[in-house]
Amino acid sequence: MAQGWHGFSITDSTHARSIWVASDLMNNDSLDIISDHSTGSASLDTAISRAVLQRVSSGDLPETLEISRPHRSVAFGRHDALTEGFANAVDIALTQGFDPTIRIAGGRAVVFHRHIVRFAWTLPMTDPVLEMHDRFRTVAQHVIATLGTFGVPASVGELKNEYCPGVYSVHALDAGKVMGQGQRLGKHAAQVGGMIVVRDPVSVNEVLMPIYSSLGLAMDPSMTGSVSSHVDVDADSLSGELIEQFLAGRTYVDASVDEATITLAREYQPDHDPRILA
Repeated sequence: MAQGWHGFSITDSTHARSIWVASDLMNNDSLDIISDHSTGSASLDTAISRAVLQRVSSGDLPETLEISRPHRSVAFGRHDALTEGFANAVDIALTQGFDPTIRIAGGRAVVFHRHIVRFAWTLPMTDPVLEMHDRFRTVAQHVIATLGTFGVPASVGELKNEYCPGVYSVHALDAGKVMGQGQRLGKHAAQVGGMIVVRDPVSVNEVLMPIYSSLGLAMDPSMTGSVSSHVDVDADSLSGELIEQFLAGRTYVDASVDEATITLAREYQPDHDPRILA
């Protein structure tokens, strides 16, 4: 255990503290951090996050933050899988070298690559339906504060015809959407997952434009932004600052994905492989 991350600490945020205190299932003031874990399979990585949610909900794991730089993949929403044109959309992803998966939370298709930070924050809650919007706001504020440390002005809100639209998206000033998020609830846990585009929004648009067209969705590529449009920063540096926001001065445990989680994830994996459904 150590205090802070990369030797840097920040003060707590009101929203985050209210959520942590509200959960009577929290048994310590520490956060497990699983960083840069990637199996090379988008469907298995998605299933691992689902397994983490299940195991936090059952009390087998504590509050956990997964954060990584993912490989090239397209995460489809479950509604996408029910949409005409889905099989063609999956083929488009594969043709362009993106590994397809169906993600846990709602929303529409999003893209991951090595210049994107992927995160999933899972925390135990007696009743996860309560404060659901507070958790969205907390994550949005964490991202805005993280961008602020690099001098990037940002705010929360949906942009017209942004990809995977959401009222809790984060966009940088004059640079388009840089963060999207979704939330899935377990019986006694909630998981907020999201992604931050640090560099290369072009690759996002190149694969999403034809996919959205196949799914019959509107998308304005000018609304796709990146942090590097404002400042020269890499994904690793941004990840470190984002971790600080989640820690808020607490201790952390440098954790890993254990065998029990992987075993459960392999049971879930077929649910998240769109090639089975397409």
